[in-house]
Amino acid sequence: MILLCSGIHKKSIVRYDVIMQATIISVANQKGGVGKTTSTVNLARALVEAGKRVLVIDSDPQSSLSIVHGLDPRALRELDATGKTFYFGLVKDAPLDSLVIDGAPSLIPASIRLANAETELVSPFGVATVLKEKIAVLRESFDFILIDCPPTLSLLTVNALTASNAVVIPCKTDYLSIMGIPLLMDTIENVRRRANPGLKIIGILPTLFNARAGHDAEALQELRTSVAVKRVEVFDPVNRSTAFDKANVESKAALELFPETPGIEQYKVVAQKIIELHATQN
Repeated sequence: MILLCSGIHKKSIVRYDVIMQATIISVANQKGGVGKTTSTVNLARALVEAGKRVLVIDSDPQSSLSIVHGLDPRALRELDATGKTFYFGLVKDAPLDSLVIDGAPSLIPASIRLANAETELVSPFGVATVLKEKIAVLRESFDFILIDCPPTLSLLTVNALTASNAVVIPCKTDYLSIMGIPLLMDTIENVRRRANPGLKIIGILPTLFNARAGHDAEALQELRTSVAVKRVEVFDPVNRSTAFDKANVESKAALELFPETPGIEQYKVVAQKIIELHATQN
């Protein structure tokens, strides 16, 4: 929150205008196929339905978020050819606000060129802080900025975590996905220690849950047990459903098209946690 003095009245009363700063959330997991992009899309929709100004940033060279947002490969190539993708804001000199495609939510798209960012990022303050420096131009234009991270613990993910107020961790309810959570926790702790001491974990959101499969229930319990010592919240799971694939085809959020899908209300629960965090920071 920024306070701006706007003048002095006759009786020396100073009025302050409050400028709210966006809360930045990374949606991160180094394992692919855990519902990370789907979670970003539906969390953004839940925040939009709550009347918030929302921007989503596609920080994954696979561009899944951009494609779900309605940009086909040809459109992405055209945007890339004209310097209008996230790569040019992160690595080059394009201001991030010049890359925003307006909407509800708004979008900064990605392209395969973003894969080169690892070797091209340069900053006098350290390559892990590049996005933190550049994203400042957006913070007064939105209430929330969600960053869809790539499925790696790469420099792109570290930049997102360094720039963020908090992280949401989608996790598929299988043992291979759960085994990777401690490594992600270590990365978050390293980012806290070296670059962003205020980084919070909103919680872990179990995804692709099959209530009829006993091993999913066992894996969910294992997940809750494994993070209990760190006092990290594990939300109730989002069920596996064809609604998400159908919504992707329509370039919409399942929360918008199929709001009665079992478990989908968890996106609203997590969104409310994000809104509560925003209230404490502004």
